[in-house]
Amino acid sequence: MRSVTSERGFRWQSAKLRRRVGVAVASGVLLTGGAVAVAPGASAASHPSCDTDFRDQTAKISGSNVRLRAKPNTNSTVYRLLQKGATVTVYCQKNAGEANWWYYVKHNASGVKGWVWWAYV
Repeated sequence: MRSVTSERGFRWQSAKLRRRVGVAVASGVLLTGGAVAVAPGASAASHPSCDTDFRDQTAKISGSNVRLRAKPNTNSTVYRLLQKGATVTVYCQKNAGEANWWYYVKHNASGVKGWVWWAYV
């Protein structure tokens, strides 16, 4: 297992589970439900700006008033606010810099798709 520490003090470790490689924060799993990142596939290919496919994993929003955005950055249009416990389908991840990952998700209750910052999933 390989470990890397970011400038902000986050320690990341690579992990391998059933021949699928992923990363996890040392203090917890990156996605709820034990999702594992895998090589790009159908979901990542359907959204060209994705770096990693999550094979349509189900997850829950961990914060209140989490912004579902049009693009993977804080300046983009907000489609809707998601509440703590809302269920989303995570399609893929975009790496926008060190410890700055965005998930492309679908809000399951409304069907609206957009980007959510990784720390709130």
